[in-house]
Amino acid sequence: MCKNNMNISDTSHSVKNSSAETFPVVISGAGPCGLVAALNLQKNGIPFVVFERASREKLCSNAGSGIDMAPTAFKILENELSIDMDKAMRPYEYMYITDMEGKKIKTYAFQEVIPDREFGFSNRSDLQNALLDSLSQGKGPSEEERSYLKCGVAVSSYSNEEDHVLISLSDGSTVKGSVLLACDGIHSAIRKHMHNDELNYCGQICWWGKTIVKEGTELEIELKEIEKSMTGSVAISIVGDYKRPGIFFSVPVADNMHAWVYVIEQKESPTANQTNDLVRRGGAILTEELKRHELEELVADRSKLLRLIIQETPAPDITRAAFFDRKNLDLAFVDGRVALLGDAAHPQSPMMGQGANMAIVDAYVATTRIASSKMENIIKTLAEYDSDIRRQGINKVIADARFYGEFTASSNRFKCWLTKLYLKYMPSSAVMADILKGDETNKIFMDSMYLDLAK
Repeated sequence: MCKNNMNISDTSHSVKNSSAETFPVVISGAGPCGLVAALNLQKNGIPFVVFERASREKLCSNAGSGIDMAPTAFKILENELSIDMDKAMRPYEYMYITDMEGKKIKTYAFQEVIPDREFGFSNRSDLQNALLDSLSQGKGPSEEERSYLKCGVAVSSYSNEEDHVLISLSDGSTVKGSVLLACDGIHSAIRKHMHNDELNYCGQICWWGKTIVKEGTELEIELKEIEKSMTGSVAISIVGDYKRPGIFFSVPVADNMHAWVYVIEQKESPTANQTNDLVRRGGAILTEELKRHELEELVADRSKLLRLIIQETPAPDITRAAFFDRKNLDLAFVDGRVALLGDAAHPQSPMMGQGANMAIVDAYVATTRIASSKMENIIKTLAEYDSDIRRQGINKVIADARFYGEFTASSNRFKCWLTKLYLKYMPSSAVMADILKGDETNKIFMDSMYLDLAK
């Protein structure tokens, strides 16, 4: 499906759409944001092309982290784009919470709060494959227009012209587009060309990985002991204290696989983009020596379950990264025919679980507006996507993510105590409402679009 080293000169062709002559919509980046944009354009018969810096193999690599899926993005994927979410996501049915000594704090029965499976966890590779499969089944008017995904080449810069945007690619060639949608992540080359602003370090670093749970191992025995009284998918959260700070989270993404992340506080800012590995969000891949010194020594006095999960994960399957957002949260998302979407527009730490959800919603809203415009008045259409309603909601989510990160990963005695108290005594419904409050801005953004289009 993804063709490397392709002749891409055909992407600058013009096509007829209504009475206007237009160029295709160019999408930079083939993560969930870019693929959702492509799917919605395909659904509406709008010509497009996607440029992706990574290879086809990397695009669906299982090394990527997982994605929390909230109701608004879930409904877009399942109801609007017909993605089989039973394959792409596992619902959060239970969350089992312990302290760093392994003592149980509480179990939340989330399936009683959201019975319609609209909140869950996607293995990133499963979601990528589901989106790509759906795209490959779409019918274009010609074989040329179905060659929509160009791997191994990236958008590097752009120039707004009178009737198109001229786009420079990493291989030295140029293409013309009616619109350029920047879905190329927190280290977006398009954002750098538009703003060249600074990242903001959030004060936490993390390690994440995926662990195969082998039959008959201590890890399998520990997990079965936890899961024996529950029927459904069980996520695990291990909460730190001032002596053993940090927060650990693990969730099953397949019958024999757990995806996990361990977050701790770190005052000094590390390098924002430690490697060129996009699937690992620029994070560093651990060696056996780094795993031993950074993680195994760190968690030696933590709970048995946490230690077993890390021990059973091969070092090359572990990524170390830091949490960043942006210093200036009020810069424009649009410049003429160019729009920033997802992390290119508003990166945030994952402590609210909303980054991918907001990217999916951005992609759907921007491309729905484009399709409704019938490719006319594109500059006005993109300006309407860049709304104050969206910016205000996102800024609140980013502020909340910073707050939760400071609390849950802290070594401060009072913050650790307060976190445990909250988790122990709050009912499942209240915790779920708190988790999903960041999704409200997505629903508001969608509703405002539908109101505009109904006028």
